[in-house]
Amino acid sequence: MAAPRQGSVRRIGILLVGLQTANLPALRYLILQLNRLQTTFEYEFLPTQDPERPDDEDVVEDEFFTMLRADFEIEKDRVKNAVPAFVDRYLAFLLTLNSKYKLQEEPPDYFIVVSLARFDDGFYAARKAQVSVLALGNWDPVMAPPSILESILTFVVRESLASISPRLNRSIHLGTKGCVCDFTANLDEARIKVLSSFVCEHCRTALREEGHGVLVQEVQTVLSRDWLGTVDNPSCPAAIIAKLGYNLFATKGFSATPWEKTLARASEEGIKQIVFLIASVILAVVLVWLGLKPK
Repeated sequence: MAAPRQGSVRRIGILLVGLQTANLPALRYLILQLNRLQTTFEYEFLPTQDPERPDDEDVVEDEFFTMLRADFEIEKDRVKNAVPAFVDRYLAFLLTLNSKYKLQEEPPDYFIVVSLARFDDGFYAARKAQVSVLALGNWDPVMAPPSILESILTFVVRESLASISPRLNRSIHLGTKGCVCDFTANLDEARIKVLSSFVCEHCRTALREEGHGVLVQEVQTVLSRDWLGTVDNPSCPAAIIAKLGYNLFATKGFSATPWEKTLARASEEGIKQIVFLIASVILAVVLVWLGLKPK
């Protein structure tokens, strides 16, 4: 698969497999925010079955998705070997839906599959041709911070770079720098590159020499996560995600536990109490200044 020409937008389809227990609205919202933060990649969530028949028992799930749903470790080579045939079937499926609904835009030509699979070698990512597979079945809340949603966001960016840069399409450097392209075999080792993620000089040089100089700053903006804001600012993505039931600063796993929900509510109430106290003090000062002391 050839990398897209310079200056073109790389459309990337995101497929979610086996994440029924995750807060999917929050995850989708978080990843789709990337579309407004940079212009090199365009992300879109794609169906894994006919939208009109989501619960139809007669619909046979694609064997690639079934394999990734296994509750035991699967051979990574088996997954990679299955990719070419899967891509053929899946593109045909998407084209059928396009025709059925009379849609205009063609399907993307690169896919990132987010799953709860577990690879037999302990690694959490595999790439082959037009597909990257994230196998997050070994995620454990003790690995937080960061939250799993923040981790997925970083992993998606990493796989996106691999899709557009031939030089970054393989393991890059052994040392852990906090670079998004750090070689981190296991999920518990990947937390550093999520928490302090940036693009190191080696990888920046590779991108620039391949004609993706603009992408360097775009990726750095995304990885800084300053754009998330805080939960007490209603216009910030962090606050909107909290309204969707996932507090990035309290939740660790795919969805909030009862204890995490309690902590999030306590935090929100604490902020409200502080605002109320400040407002009360200001009102009292104004009343005193006007000579109208409260009774």
